[in-house]
Amino acid sequence: MATRIPSCHQLLAHTQCQRLGLGVAPRSLPRAFAPMPMRTIHSLGELRPRAFSTSPRQPQELTTSTQQPQSQPQPQQGNPPTAKTRSRRSLKWGDAIFASVTLTFGLLLGEVAKFFISPPDVPEPGSEGDENVIAALHAQAAQLPIVKQMAGDPAWESWDAYNTLTAEHRAQHITAGALAGMRGVGGYQRIFYNAATGEFVSVVFFGPGTGSWPGTVHGGMLATILDESCGRAAFRQWGGRPGVTAYLNVQYKRRTAVDGFYVIRVRARDDDALPEKDRGKRNYKSYVDASIEDAVTGYVTVVADALFVGGEGKKTKGKGWGVSWGGTGKAENLQF
Repeated sequence: MATRIPSCHQLLAHTQCQRLGLGVAPRSLPRAFAPMPMRTIHSLGELRPRAFSTSPRQPQELTTSTQQPQSQPQPQQGNPPTAKTRSRRSLKWGDAIFASVTLTFGLLLGEVAKFFISPPDVPEPGSEGDENVIAALHAQAAQLPIVKQMAGDPAWESWDAYNTLTAEHRAQHITAGALAGMRGVGGYQRIFYNAATGEFVSVVFFGPGTGSWPGTVHGGMLATILDESCGRAAFRQWGGRPGVTAYLNVQYKRRTAVDGFYVIRVRARDDDALPEKDRGKRNYKSYVDASIEDAVTGYVTVVADALFVGGEGKKTKGKGWGVSWGGTGKAENLQF
């Protein structure tokens, strides 16, 4: 029977077993070569590899094809980068730019969301910080075209809102008291009045404390400032005599933004503009039209109409004039 010659891998495995003191040959080694003496290994090991003047040939993998595989040309150092290399570099730069833009956008969006969800604290009315902000708001308002136009026209007289109210009256006044300071409507509110036309134009700044939904002035705040502005025109019609609101119809046309300047236009209707049944009653009735518009864009955000009753009071049969809403005119009702 022919003896099977072990492979090199089997011989090396057997040699390792002998060095480790193992007497049993690996299972992959044929039985005929399992007890091979050490001298045989030495005799095989005597075949030392001879020195070569050139590097030894690398073993080639067997292929089923008769044609030998050709080696791919390696790019030499110093050659210009190929299109594939340039594409990889451009992709790396593109990824870096995209990551930077995304990170920056995320940080900015986070700051904006933080501002709306948790806005910074505003100074208390009357504090030093509040006074500084109010001074800055007055400087900004002076640059508005509507303010420049009316301030330079002698037909318009002007004053700051609530400047004629006493300290006691201010304390119980919603806009002059609870909404005072830059956080409310006390940051800037200038009243302009044209005696020839009877028109009132107010420029007001809605502070951060007037909002409901983030960045939007509360609808109740707008109704309050409109009611007050319409009452200002009615009281002027009655020579300073006060009155009360009979109704106020408000239509919200656009969003009114917090931290912005707005123009409130108010005018009492002339007797000729009233229905026949309502004419001749201006001594105790005042029909007023009003609107709110953006001071910069001019877009109308709110329109309203109101009826005020008061003044001299209604005349009754056999009893003369009814209850007077304040008697003679008061200066604080003419300018407030």
